[in-house]
Amino acid sequence: MLKVFEDFFDQNNIDVRGEISAADCSLVYPHLMPEKIRSVIVWLLPYYTGPHPGRNISLYAVSKDYHIFAKDLGSRLVCLAKKEFPSEEFYNFCDSSPIDEVKAAVSAGLGVLGRNRLLINEKYGSYVFIASMLTTMSVDCESAKEKKGCFDCGKCARACDFLAKKTSVCHSELTQRKIVTEKELAQIKSRKIRWGCDLCQEVCPMNENVSFTPIPFFYEDMRETACAEEIEKMSKEIFSERAYSWKGKKTIIRNLS
Repeated sequence: MLKVFEDFFDQNNIDVRGEISAADCSLVYPHLMPEKIRSVIVWLLPYYTGPHPGRNISLYAVSKDYHIFAKDLGSRLVCLAKKEFPSEEFYNFCDSSPIDEVKAAVSAGLGVLGRNRLLINEKYGSYVFIASMLTTMSVDCESAKEKKGCFDCGKCARACDFLAKKTSVCHSELTQRKIVTEKELAQIKSRKIRWGCDLCQEVCPMNENVSFTPIPFFYEDMRETACAEEIEKMSKEIFSERAYSWKGKKTIIRNLS
């Protein structure tokens, strides 16, 4: 990776990053793919800040919405890249990329694909988000070192009905649906975690003794529990900073009430 990018990532506590050729990427949304893309730089945003045993929301939602940090970081990286290489084009993404970011991260040597379909990094486990920058610039991509794969122990499938194919919907997805049946709502409320789900991650042996995130953002304004009354009173600005805000107040309040 070019030194200018290495220095940027070091300065922002991004210690897991890599690059691959665009030809090695799998397209998810071809119509969103910019023209003449030749290379992809991909990096991980680890979010683990501890087990938070008293929480009633998924671990990723304890911190503020990671999109806030990802957007700011990506925008600054693109500005730097355009300044250094004005004749090239750069596009940053996190979750909305036209490429399969999980496969791209695996190809770049940043981790392995778990049976639960999550990327598992050797340092941070599966407690990571993936971000990427697509560019028309040709980047010398080193051959990724082969990583030890998922243990395929089956613990995640035994803990999760969705992975075991006993149900057609992931519990995390269910908690984020704006419209649910009475039966589905009862299922949501039968669990302590009312937004998201960490079952497959908590039982994964590759998540044992993972490192805490080195990114300060994830320690800012952590909230282990979500309270319906508190959320109801939140200003639009404060609520928008939480990971569960994208479905609106009604959805999370319904789950918590």
